[in-house]
Amino acid sequence: MKLIKKQNKYCLLLAQSFLFNGIEKGVAEAAFQNSEFSCMEYEAGEKIYTRSNYKKSLGIVFSGVVKAMKPENENLIMNTFYSGGIFGVACLFNNSRRYVSEIIAVKKSRVLFLSQQLLHELFENHTRIAENYISYLSDRICFLNSRIDNFTGGTAVCRLATFLLSLSAQNEYSLVLELPCTLTQLANTLNIGRASLYRAFDDLSDTGVITREGRKVTINQIERLRSGQFDDES
Repeated sequence: MKLIKKQNKYCLLLAQSFLFNGIEKGVAEAAFQNSEFSCMEYEAGEKIYTRSNYKKSLGIVFSGVVKAMKPENENLIMNTFYSGGIFGVACLFNNSRRYVSEIIAVKKSRVLFLSQQLLHELFENHTRIAENYISYLSDRICFLNSRIDNFTGGTAVCRLATFLLSLSAQNEYSLVLELPCTLTQLANTLNIGRASLYRAFDDLSDTGVITREGRKVTINQIERLRSGQFDDES
């Protein structure tokens, strides 16, 4: 882990984050220049956050790939973050002394950090930024609730659809995704059999909702994926 020099391209990514939706460009630039904004580089396999060692900051992945996983089960990948992906929200404004997961760099990655203090200042000075943050949290709560429902009681195709939407949401709603694990690991994560997972992929592909080439998945009809309006014979 090392602190790296701020570059203008980092500021451009910051300005594109959900925090600054509807906010004039100069506000993001001022936040970028603030001493509470930092840029860090991590080597492949290096732990960014652990259960007990983390900082109250919002992390935005600039480059590389970062994964969130449960230390109790190395095969259980909770999420994967690519450029623009955001983590650390869960530790910002609570009193817990433990972080919810471990955050690890899959390959050499650069991460931008906004400290809790900087976010406080932004919220106090710009009501719209606070509203953007609340809206983001509300969306995450609704999404996670639906994900729990699908993971615990949904069909194989519903569980797969929810998982793909979670990847898309963590990557600024990208429609081109890379699966962060093998199909065996994904089947274990979704608590379904490999055969059911393959059938679920086939169902979504046959109806044109997605296209899959190995680990690369392209979402062709994201609204259908969200609504669950697809045939499921699995």
